[in-house]
Amino acid sequence: MTDTAITPIRARPALRSDGGTLGQPVDFDIRGLSRRLPKAEAPEGWVKKIERREGKIWVGFFHLWTTNEQARRTRTKKEKVLGPASMPKHEAQQKLADYISEYTGRLTKQGDSISTFSELWKAFCGVKSGQWSTRTKEILQCIFAKHVVPIIGQHSPREVTLTSLQLLLNKMADDGYRKSIVGKVRTYLKACFEYAANEDLIQKNPARTLAMPNIRKKSCERFLTLDELRALLDQASAREHLVLRLLAVCGLRPAEALVLRMEDFEGAQLRIDEALKDRQKGDARIGETKTDESDNYVPIPPDLERELGAWIAMQPDRNDPRAFLFPSSRGTAFGVGNYLKRYLKPLADRAGVRGVTHQAFRRASSTHMQNHATVKEMQRHLRHTDPQTTLRHYAKVIPASLRSAVAALDAQITGASPEPK
Repeated sequence: MTDTAITPIRARPALRSDGGTLGQPVDFDIRGLSRRLPKAEAPEGWVKKIERREGKIWVGFFHLWTTNEQARRTRTKKEKVLGPASMPKHEAQQKLADYISEYTGRLTKQGDSISTFSELWKAFCGVKSGQWSTRTKEILQCIFAKHVVPIIGQHSPREVTLTSLQLLLNKMADDGYRKSIVGKVRTYLKACFEYAANEDLIQKNPARTLAMPNIRKKSCERFLTLDELRALLDQASAREHLVLRLLAVCGLRPAEALVLRMEDFEGAQLRIDEALKDRQKGDARIGETKTDESDNYVPIPPDLERELGAWIAMQPDRNDPRAFLFPSSRGTAFGVGNYLKRYLKPLADRAGVRGVTHQAFRRASSTHMQNHATVKEMQRHLRHTDPQTTLRHYAKVIPASLRSAVAALDAQITGASPEPK
């Protein structure tokens, strides 16, 4: 346990001129005394006006004394922004005093409660998770629970070394995990231990020079051929027939297709503004799309428009604009994995198509679209983020050439007429 203390300097009684022992204090001028005192301890803190980008502000400073593992006393300078320079100095000093009291009390309490990396990770997440998206929280919780905590979770943060962390990343790379997953572990290990160092729970960050292992890119190239798509459509029921066309022709993600509502169908186009969050519960299960660019419109070929219209006409909740286009028996949205396992996989088995995944449908859409569209139109079709700001201003407009390309792809898959109605 690190010993922390902030010791104020107090004026000492003066010695008598005859060299006797300390007696009663006598009047003397203490101005400038701090400059002549030994630098072993520091006052409770001091404030100073500093020019920053936003203007002049009060900044408070104090020294934090700690005892390291070698029983050596070390001093760390801390600072705290207190407010604008218009604040009276005595008020700034009081704010600093309150902060020092709160800081040292929190540090002592937290230091007592954190004895393992698991506890450190929990504290780190508690502080930082307010800045993370729901998706980031889900991913980190899953990754660290599976790969990190079982390995170093019971170790003291002071015992964790660069070697042990590097071996952890190397093993993940050897086990075939993607670069993005290993990279997230590296990034958040560094951030977690940096947090511990800033809170004086450890002397230095062991993950500061953690290197990224060399990971050979293993991309899945599986997509569905036109013959495979036709075989699936031949065996599909009415609902799956529509879902397959939305995935393969319109390039929708399954998390988007399964939460389409009655009001999202606008005749010649579909509005995409929601996505399923499989790991969430209740109202949080349906949320925002993957990216800002994903929140958009997609064109519907004439034949698919007619099929969707006929499907909606048969639904008992067709007059409810918020009803799902493809509801489960309970009227809720299907889970992405559940729908693949219960409906699309058995359909693929009947059709004799192997290796069916949700990604294979979207990859098939982009692969076959190359025969009918330009690169920019394909990017717009799949609603990938476009780095060019000027194009983003017109992202809600569906070009006529893209409408023709989608209709041509649908005609190639289904044999339907690509001509507009």
